[in-house]
Amino acid sequence: MNTGGVNPNERDLSGLLLTEAPPSFPGHLGGIRLLKFTSDGRRFLCADLGMRFKQVENGRTTLQLELSSDGYKARAMDRIHDIAVTDDGAVAFVAAGLHLRCLDLESGHELWRHSPRFLFGFIQTSPRAVGITKNKYVFVSNDSGTMELWRPEGRLVSQWRTSDAPNIISRLANGSSFVGTDGYGLTVWEPEDSCRTMKLCSSTRIYGLKAFPKSDKVVTRLPGAIGIFDLFAGSLQRTFHIGSGLPFVDVSPSGETLLYGQGRGVAVADVYGKAKAFVEQPGARILTAVFSPDGSHIVAGTDAGDVVQFDAP
Repeated sequence: MNTGGVNPNERDLSGLLLTEAPPSFPGHLGGIRLLKFTSDGRRFLCADLGMRFKQVENGRTTLQLELSSDGYKARAMDRIHDIAVTDDGAVAFVAAGLHLRCLDLESGHELWRHSPRFLFGFIQTSPRAVGITKNKYVFVSNDSGTMELWRPEGRLVSQWRTSDAPNIISRLANGSSFVGTDGYGLTVWEPEDSCRTMKLCSSTRIYGLKAFPKSDKVVTRLPGAIGIFDLFAGSLQRTFHIGSGLPFVDVSPSGETLLYGQGRGVAVADVYGKAKAFVEQPGARILTAVFSPDGSHIVAGTDAGDVVQFDAP
């Protein structure tokens, strides 16, 4: 089995790198697992493995919040699952624990929050994925199978139910459509029309995805491989094999370069799988990484709670 050069006390399971003893995980709840840039690239938002939310500008923390939780779900679900930020960078919508929260990024005040309805009247549910359309509607997918469309000021526009609600979404190049996955296939959604326009089944599990910025393509993290789907053709365009690692994946702004988790670091390759670089942080594991909006850097979050920057190849 290819372990990507990881330690013997780690094993590969369906493409995911897991530790045998989670309590000894370096940094534990301080590990950074989610990074989102504002559109101008001057600031980024990050979330750790607990419920802590932070805004950073020029290497300085300008906002830090510990989001409260009042649910009874297993602690593993009590996380910040996703973040979407408006184009002007003034407001963020955060899927955290049992709530969708609207946060003012200047003051840190919570402007409004919403909790999805209980499933069957007693099962608590959580928002899992959130995005913003080019018309500034907020698109939310809940783990109960409900999908919602909101106005930024907190008015619910529409709600519908589906059997394949995605737990990961990424906005497509047209700005109004989203591609998502529930782990078993790809779906394309038009939130403002409250409908799904495409569904592609996958022969293997999908652990991560990111839409290309300038085309109708999406890169996916599959077990031991990267797959590129052409949504216009409705088919898998190509795959290439990779070493085991955490399931994050991103596409450069030019659409010519990919990054993905491998071993304890980040591998960088072109869209055909030709390796370009491998970066890691000594003494730490990288939990997530993204390209900067101008494509010149790779910004990564580690299990020690640090955010580090590398030059993009």
